[in-house]
Amino acid sequence: MRSYRLNHKNVDFLIVGYDSPGLVVWLAMISRKKIIYNALCSVYERLVVSRGLASKFSLKAFYYWLLDFLACHTASLTMLESNQQIDYFSKLFFVPKKKCFLARTGVDEEYFYFEPNIKKFDEFTVIFRGRLLPEAGAEYVVMAAKKLENQGVKFIMHSFGQELQKIQDLIAQLKPVNLKLETKILPDEQLRELMQKSHLSLGQLSAHDRLTRTIPHKAYESLTLKLPYLTARNKGIMELLKENETCLAFKPADADDLAAKILWAKNYPQELAIIAENGRRLYLEHLTSKLLAEKILERIAK
Repeated sequence: MRSYRLNHKNVDFLIVGYDSPGLVVWLAMISRKKIIYNALCSVYERLVVSRGLASKFSLKAFYYWLLDFLACHTASLTMLESNQQIDYFSKLFFVPKKKCFLARTGVDEEYFYFEPNIKKFDEFTVIFRGRLLPEAGAEYVVMAAKKLENQGVKFIMHSFGQELQKIQDLIAQLKPVNLKLETKILPDEQLRELMQKSHLSLGQLSAHDRLTRTIPHKAYESLTLKLPYLTARNKGIMELLKENETCLAFKPADADDLAAKILWAKNYPQELAIIAENGRRLYLEHLTSKLLAEKILERIAK
């Protein structure tokens, strides 16, 4: 609070970070500065739609909805991760689209950058990393691994979270010998190296409603690392990427189709390398931190 009192008169606008709708409302009550809310997505979507921490018709769900509603109508501009997310906010929170701004998330380039000297694993390796939320579809990784046990494909899962026990139980049941599950959180430097050693990166794999709007951070990280990205064919991610040009895609929640696409990636390394190169070029031409920052500053200045 003291820092705000000392400095707020010397700035033109205030940016409130992700997951802080209450702070947006509070700042609006004590300041006349323009407030930019970097929402990414809504609190309601993360806690109710994704994690199911409250029923959609409960008082807790209404509370989360109200926080998002007040923050978006209080802020001068709300930054969102996809055009699908803008449509969602407009319908659910009655926010005029002119108050929303498409802000791709990009990556922290201090930690995620391509190193051409890093060698790939000797065996074709597929990596799946991230939180085990319902939309992640980690169960399809386990099932695909089982189907590809004798095809020279290794799977690494660096995952933790809500559905960990479910995934551990499925692994114990199917016993895929080509899959390794690690639950510890890796430092960014180690994660970057592990990803770049791999041959294929898996995105979100389910048919969950949230995937019609969200784009995971690992999609951007895979692009900048020139790591081919395989994702379920959902509206959110396909807004950014083009199938067979900058990514591979399969039918959501279909372990057979996922396994088939992984095997294709292994058997066609030259085609896979072109997709990886195209993804890297997409990142460099449109998604670097500098380019994304220039776009938001240009929008704020209007």
